[in-house]
Amino acid sequence: MKQPEITQVLFMAHGWGYNHRFFNALLNALPANTRNTTLFVCLEAGYFPEQARQGLMIYTQGINNQSPWVHYPAEVLHSLVLAHAEVPWLGLGHSLGFSKLLDFSVRWHSLFSLHGFTHFTNNRVLARMIHKAEQNMAGVLADFHKRCGHDAQWATLNEQTLLADLRSMQTLNAAQALKQALSHGAELHAWASNTDEIVPLALAQQCFDPTLKQQNRGLYTLASEHAGIATAPARYTDILLPLLSQH
Repeated sequence: MKQPEITQVLFMAHGWGYNHRFFNALLNALPANTRNTTLFVCLEAGYFPEQARQGLMIYTQGINNQSPWVHYPAEVLHSLVLAHAEVPWLGLGHSLGFSKLLDFSVRWHSLFSLHGFTHFTNNRVLARMIHKAEQNMAGVLADFHKRCGHDAQWATLNEQTLLADLRSMQTLNAAQALKQALSHGAELHAWASNTDEIVPLALAQQCFDPTLKQQNRGLYTLASEHAGIATAPARYTDILLPLLSQH
């Protein structure tokens, strides 16, 4: 039987303290037609080395009950961009993952920020978190997952990468990168919550309101914890699904 044609690419990036599996619930909630015609690619930070190294994870929907994700080196992205240059590229980033998407020279059709940010303002809290992580990364990660409302299973930690990404947030300023990413007419859609303990609603408004107003759009606000997309994707898919189903 002929395989369905790929009509779009969804390039995802998970946030700090998680990995590609963070998006499993969202992908499982998508209609079969969307899953069958979308190439799902996730930027993998490699925080949990026994599950995946740094690079790209491509979703295959599972063959013979194996993991639905297959690992590729990051360099494969260039080939993917060339191979799928004629279809829309959609970028979906959770938390720190959103700013990581902006590091890539992709001609985006749309960008989706799920509790993301372009800069981080609470540097005193971040500095304390970094100090504690230098002593006890496992403890910091457990506390972070609790505040996010979603645990992640792991057996080993890449503490060097976890620390490096935490420290990067102290000087993060991706506003210009976002402007550049949208310069070819891409749409921006952003979700935020007034019950998010990690990225407050006020921070999301600071990061995205000016750009969204230019596009005659506002933040999508909902009552959800920081990792709500992994625990209750239905809260997001009422708006997200039509945006993923239009190609």
